Amino acid sequence: MRYPNAAAGLRLMFVGQILMIVGVLLAWAPFVGVLLIVAAPIAELAGVYKAGDDDENYRGALVFIALVLVVNFISGFFAEGFLHSILDVASEVLGLMVVFSVCNTTSNLLRSIGQEELSRRGGTVIQIYTACTIISIVCGVLAFIPIINIAAALANGISSLAAVVGYVMYLLFLNSSSRVL
Repeated sequence: MRYPNAAAGLRLMFVGQILMIVGVLLAWAPFVGVLLIVAAPIAELAGVYKAGDDDENYRGALVFIALVLVVNFISGFFAEGFLHSILDVASEVLGLMVVFSVCNTTSNLLRSIGQEELSRRGGTVIQIYTACTIISIVCGVLAFIPIINIAAALANGISSLAAVVGYVMYLLFLNSSSRVL
């Protein structure tokens, strides 16, 4: 292992993402689901912080994660409306910045140890996340226009499927990278 802190940090981020998935799936068991959903961002924050010991560029992701948490907390006070929509868009963009920072920094580390193919997977994840985020935001705006909102909902549904694929690729990238670094 050439970057043991980055490897351990990426492993924690992977665990945090898995905790979030399990927490959402266990939403019917309020205490367990909430506990996991609270633990997930803590694991992700700890992972990015740990990875930052090997490469300072992970610190940008740390800031973006903190901002996502703050924006989501504030958004919780607004059930609906324009401000809630703006905060949702901000959260999506900040989430994209987290993925971009982590994947870009990790790809650079992977390139430095000769893992070109795995490094390129990080770029693919960034491209999928960027496209899905842009489509989601555009469809969110178009949803307010009558008639067009039907096509926007369809496009958003298709984009959501692509986002799931991107998310799985992100999880696999975190897992694989943590093993190689």
